[in-house]
Amino acid sequence: MKKRLLCTILLCLPVFTSSAETKVFEHTLANGLKVLVKEDHRSPVVVSQVWYKVGSSYEPGGITGISHMLEHMMFKGTDKHPAGEFSRIIAENGGDENAFTGQDYTAYFQTMEASRLAVSFELEADRMRNLHLLPEELKKELQVVTEERRMRTDDNPQAKMQEQFMTMAYSNSPYKHPVIGWPADIANYTVEDLQAWYQRWYA
Repeated sequence: MKKRLLCTILLCLPVFTSSAETKVFEHTLANGLKVLVKEDHRSPVVVSQVWYKVGSSYEPGGITGISHMLEHMMFKGTDKHPAGEFSRIIAENGGDENAFTGQDYTAYFQTMEASRLAVSFELEADRMRNLHLLPEELKKELQVVTEERRMRTDDNPQAKMQEQFMTMAYSNSPYKHPVIGWPADIANYTVEDLQAWYQRWYA
């Protein structure tokens, strides 16, 4: 079995109980995918989340930030759903979506009208197995991530100080690396690096 834990969290289905009484139902599929379901009846919407157990603390030196870069590339399409199609379909169905990366996880989510849950599942299942990683798309996202780092860290004295503190406090741990990665590593990602990371933790 590959070294990964996938977790889908669904917040859905209105019920007439208080949030304190609402239970989380857990089930593990035959393929190892853990499914968590929590009912919430306050509005007729569903939130579908897919969590991959991989983040910046899993990254060796030289490719720091690659989990975050792959998060960006996960929106670049498959054979069935070309680049931009994922977000277009979600929007057409009245939903919104986003993703985020941490030290120990990468997560993707959609918020939609409850009857559209299957749309979210189909799209996530497709990019979990069939993602296209193309040089021209990587080139675009390298510029996006470089600018993101500049705005959030390099031009922010408080964030820069926190980054340096983490480097010193966790000098013997992978937690010393910033989630977004070091500039030299970001500049040198290759499609092969991303493909290897995707195959190891996603596909």
